[in-house]
Amino acid sequence: MYLLIERVQQRFPPPIWLRSSAMQQGLMFIMMSVVSLILMSSLTIAYVDYHLDEVNNDIEHNIEAFMLGITSEIDKEPIDEDDVIDVLVTGFTLSGILVVLFSSAIVIYMTRHNQSKIECIETVLRAAADGELSARTMMSTQGNDLTRIGHTVDEMLSRLQSVVAAMSDISANIAHELKTPITRLQYNLLTLNEMAESHSNNIDDSFYEQLELSLKESSRLAEIFDALLRISQIESGNRRQRFEKIDIVEVVTTIADIYTYVAEDAGMILKIDTPIEPIFIQGDRELLIQQLANLVENSLRYCPPESQLCLSCSTDKDNVIITMADNGPGINDQEKNRVFERLYRINKSRNDGGLGIGLTLVKAVTELHQGNIKLYDCNPGLGVTINYSRN
Repeated sequence: MYLLIERVQQRFPPPIWLRSSAMQQGLMFIMMSVVSLILMSSLTIAYVDYHLDEVNNDIEHNIEAFMLGITSEIDKEPIDEDDVIDVLVTGFTLSGILVVLFSSAIVIYMTRHNQSKIECIETVLRAAADGELSARTMMSTQGNDLTRIGHTVDEMLSRLQSVVAAMSDISANIAHELKTPITRLQYNLLTLNEMAESHSNNIDDSFYEQLELSLKESSRLAEIFDALLRISQIESGNRRQRFEKIDIVEVVTTIADIYTYVAEDAGMILKIDTPIEPIFIQGDRELLIQQLANLVENSLRYCPPESQLCLSCSTDKDNVIITMADNGPGINDQEKNRVFERLYRINKSRNDGGLGIGLTLVKAVTELHQGNIKLYDCNPGLGVTINYSRN
């Protein structure tokens, strides 16, 4: 019935003054009142007429019996006033009950009809807030206020999606265009370094220092642009074509094999907590390994010696939970939402070798796998929780 009404509204759009939900509800109330009165009157008349027919039949039988000599008495009051009142009361009661049921059904239908539209709009807005700009209500401009609001939300999201896509394309194009000259710059610096080594007797130490610094900075630039290109590729969603059944426990174990000794060399302890049985999800193994590697490296970079790091995975109903926690300095609440921004660094004055892209890539991989990521305080330290669906 809902689809039928929607199709009728699209084919025969109502006038402008009738496209208000308040006006539609008011007209519906008036129509319900009129229909209720007609229905009550019709049902009452039909019920009273039925009982009058029965009384009329009794009178005819009584007269016929009197004429045939079967009885010698004729009822002088064949219609009792109390019986008439009872019939009327019963008729109004039955018709009233039916009208209430009919009206309740219409009210429930209208309420659910409007509530479904509201829930649809809320669902789309929540999805958009989570970054899923492709969600749509699929409502037309015809109908009432709610459908027009839904259509406006769709238009807003379409424009926003176009703007975000254009910005992503521009960022990817810039990174791609700059990658080539940076690579050439690295090559020229390496060539210059080789030439300088062959003429080391005529070159002082300051030249070597500046040349080494230039090589280091060019390598850093190349890493930044490689990471930006990788993030753009992840955000495009093309890597979903490579999804397969992945054992997340095996991924965590791989990270443990790589970084346990790295943590020991840095004077820290990396603990791993995983279940014995495998936990399978659909995903890209390479990206998941890089995601967890970035989380561990982030803790190793910012935590002081003798810190303890813990990487764990578990299940909760249909979800897979991955947690990375440490007892380092942590992040204040004002900056927790900004650490996922590209090239954002908490302490820009520190030369810690970070690119400001690690957590950005972590979030991009999370969203590619349709999961969600959350930061929390370990008091002291920082915790990162990632939830993935097992379906």
